Amino acid sequence: MRYPEVRIATFINRENRFIAHCELNGEVVTVHVKNTGRGKEVFLPGVHVALNYAPGPKRKTDYDLIAVEKAGRWINIDSQAPNKVVMEAYQEGRLKIPGLPEWTAFRGEVRYRESRIDFWGRTEDERDCWLEVKGVTLENAGLAAFPDAPTVRAVKHVHDLITATREGAWSVLLFVIQMADVDVMTIYQDRAPKLAAAIREAQAAGVKIVAYRCEVTPDTLRLATPALVDLDREFKEQVVIQDN
Repeated sequence: MRYPEVRIATFINRENRFIAHCELNGEVVTVHVKNTGRGKEVFLPGVHVALNYAPGPKRKTDYDLIAVEKAGRWINIDSQAPNKVVMEAYQEGRLKIPGLPEWTAFRGEVRYRESRIDFWGRTEDERDCWLEVKGVTLENAGLAAFPDAPTVRAVKHVHDLITATREGAWSVLLFVIQMADVDVMTIYQDRAPKLAAAIREAQAAGVKIVAYRCEVTPDTLRLATPALVDLDREFKEQVVIQDN
């Protein structure tokens, strides 16, 4: 996927989960942050950020903050982007899940019981397939981790996938790592112990737990190649020291 009008700016501060201030062409602009996670290891004063120009009559800001440069590489932080690159990969024939037959149907946002799962599909063996996508933007020392903030919704989705599997469907939990150069991802167990336990239960039930890294530039994001999911890897957040 490609963003239409991207400008490179300098991050100043984050007012709240939704609003940040950046310097663009010598002026301070207020921007919408397209991710409500903490992001404290990437939203540092002085870093380069990518802003997508998207004005509208009902918008309070003209720009969306979509990516941050960290240690010389770009991390896409747009929480809406993972589903888009998954659909794009499907449309281009690149969405391959190990052990899963080829797709014969695929569409987004389908109701399952009391939830909406990101994607429903049909496979060549004529089984339903439920696929839930989670974006990953947290990383330290080459290890990616989910989640960036506490989540109850993700636990519910995993339990839904377990139920679907037990009813005879294929089920997939797909982590989209919104950065390159990451070989392994894990669950941030100190932050989300219930989620970690649910995913272990899901693995035992036959839910496929898959991660893909992405190719990222300031204005593009593309699903790339698989990464290893290792639930036994311990994740520690980067210690961020900021000058007062």
